Amino acid sequence: MKINKKLLALMMTFVIGGTVLTGCGQKASTEDTTIEQSTDNSTEESDNNVTDDNATGEETNENVDQNTDESFSAEDPTVSKETFFVVTDGIELPATVDMPEEMFADTYGIDPELLASYSVNMPMMNVTATEIAVFEVKDEASIEAVKAGIEKRQKALEEQWQSYLPEQLELVQNYKVAVKDNLVLFVISEHADQIVETFEK
Repeated sequence: MKINKKLLALMMTFVIGGTVLTGCGQKASTEDTTIEQSTDNSTEESDNNVTDDNATGEETNENVDQNTDESFSAEDPTVSKETFFVVTDGIELPATVDMPEEMFADTYGIDPELLASYSVNMPMMNVTATEIAVFEVKDEASIEAVKAGIEKRQKALEEQWQSYLPEQLELVQNYKVAVKDNLVLFVISEHADQIVETFEK
């Protein structure tokens, strides 16, 4: 019985030792597997980030190309619009908008067929009389017709502002008209003299 007990104790020692060794081996194996998986995942994420960055770069380049194409395909400003930009450069003006075509026909009464281009900038808010218009005529013989349209518009604005704001009425009454080559300028502004001077240069 003593031998059996010794054998039994020895066998139990082997079993416990084997279990411990097996457990440690599995734990190490599990840790190795986890480390390998983490490394693989990090590599995949890095690859994905690189791919995403490349994709973003390609999209950015495509957007730049599209914007470049659009900027080149955009229409050049007309002579009258360009003249407006030049004569008002550096001058602080109230916010203005381009006068709609249908309103232009009613307010100025100028036949658009006489014009190569025109730009009428009117105030965005109805608290200022500021208005700057540039007309490019096809034929200098049409300049008088344009001046007649300007006079019509000025008279209407004078009536409009008579019972409203006196200082704006004064601007309307002190309007300026200037002609250079085939361009006609109409200005209602506190900076009218400066704008006309730039136009004539």
